[in-house]
Amino acid sequence: MRQRVISRPPDASADGLTALKCELAGEVLRSFGELRFTATGWSMLPAIFPGDTLVVKRAHPDNVVVGDVVLVGREGRLCAHRLVSTIAGAECPKWITRGDGMPGPDRPVLANELLGRVAYLIRAGKLITVPTKLGVVEKLVAKVVQRSKPTARALVYLQQRVHTPETVPHLQDQPCQD
Repeated sequence: MRQRVISRPPDASADGLTALKCELAGEVLRSFGELRFTATGWSMLPAIFPGDTLVVKRAHPDNVVVGDVVLVGREGRLCAHRLVSTIAGAECPKWITRGDGMPGPDRPVLANELLGRVAYLIRAGKLITVPTKLGVVEKLVAKVVQRSKPTARALVYLQQRVHTPETVPHLQDQPCQD
């Protein structure tokens, strides 16, 4: 008899689980003030690479400024993008975000969708401050990434090769020291 392994309840969709994770992340930020998670997308290349650990701090909407990378929770998904402008005069504040590697901006972010600000990231064991502005080289790389998925793939591949820890020789290959 063949057994069937179920990794999630039959009525739970992938979208439902993603939405649950998003809701949980928001609750962790509200309760504890900090959240760490691993970036999975390429939309913030070259500032943030897939595999980077983002450390997000709770931020009040009045305390975010243009240039900050903010965490947005909407439609059951999390998205860390750069704040590029604000919409003034609205009854409720709104912001425009955009991934550094994306060709266009996201739709406006509402106050209840703004979860926090990326304080720093961890890459290959090193703490890295996320710059509020891209340098000349980073801007050039972002423009290329916006126009070419193969280039983005190559950049991610090279970054992973550079930051992969070197293998350590096996201890059994070393003579015993008595």
